[in-house]
Amino acid sequence: KKDVMEYFNFTKRVTISDLAVFSQQFSVMINAGVSLVESLEIMSKQLEHSKLKDVVENIQSDVETGSSLSEALSQHPNVFPRLYRQLIKAGEAGGVLDDVLEQIADHYERQSELMDKIKSSLYYPAAILLVAIVVIIFLVVKIVPTFVGMFSEFGAELPLVTRLLLKFSSLIQNYWWLILGFLFSFIYLFYRYYKSNIGRKKIDNLILKIPILGEMFKKIYVSRFASTLAILMDSGVDLLSSLTIVEDVVGNKVYADALAEVRSKVREGENLSEVLSKNNDIFPNMIIQMINVGEESGSLGDMLYKISDFYDREVRSSIDGTVSLIEPILIVLLAVVIGFVAISIVTPMFDMFNQI
Repeated sequence: KKDVMEYFNFTKRVTISDLAVFSQQFSVMINAGVSLVESLEIMSKQLEHSKLKDVVENIQSDVETGSSLSEALSQHPNVFPRLYRQLIKAGEAGGVLDDVLEQIADHYERQSELMDKIKSSLYYPAAILLVAIVVIIFLVVKIVPTFVGMFSEFGAELPLVTRLLLKFSSLIQNYWWLILGFLFSFIYLFYRYYKSNIGRKKIDNLILKIPILGEMFKKIYVSRFASTLAILMDSGVDLLSSLTIVEDVVGNKVYADALAEVRSKVREGENLSEVLSKNNDIFPNMIIQMINVGEESGSLGDMLYKISDFYDREVRSSIDGTVSLIEPILIVLLAVVIGFVAISIVTPMFDMFNQI
């Protein structure tokens, strides 16, 4: 029962922003010479996030009994993702745990900033759409029937547009429960379908083909691919293991399947850039060429960081451009709908005045 309650309590979920702050503070203490156990103890006492606090206390207990930090983290996969655990393991093996923690903090901070940018950009259009839906429902359910009743008393003949709106108003008032049930059922079935492998791949592929938005999402996935692969290789994780982890974090089934195929070909001895070139519909030629240069010069990690920085800027620019297009589209749609409602009221009013 407790697990179910925590599932619906979003405030208990550990976000990438929480992981970024935790890693940054953890790195400072390790770099200052504080022992691992003592650092965990200090962190557990100062953390305000209740779930993360409990997890860190458990990790401290496991480390005290002889477990390595990566082994202790592996007991909490819902809090510390595979990428995090693998990087910590690499940091322990190389004796550079503080540097790896700082890299993790920078990585998650960048990811958090990007997600916050996307969310904040969508808040305004979403708020406009929500208010518009409420206003339209109010007009259709409350205002239109009042005017129609008044017109009927005067014996005015209702035009087609008004009759259609009146039927829509009657449908909402009499069958609102059925409409809500249909919407909830549709959302539930859509969620279940998206959770299946076939459904997720079809929907993720459809997302990539949406005009304007599809290109923005491609840039997001490419940036995530490059930044994740860069930090893994920079921490000493081999390319094949890095690609396996990137599959999990890229966030799109089409890209994940492509990366699985890439990993298989790289294992057989092909170069990364050569394999990526076979998927140039989702990996732009520019990054393939940059990766090729990185492979030939032995600086693949640095080149991946440059790709990530470039596409982070591209994503921010795309978000601003997309929002600037969404807003006028929403305004036009609202004008059309409200204009339809206004015409359905004004038209019989003019007819009634003409009869008088």
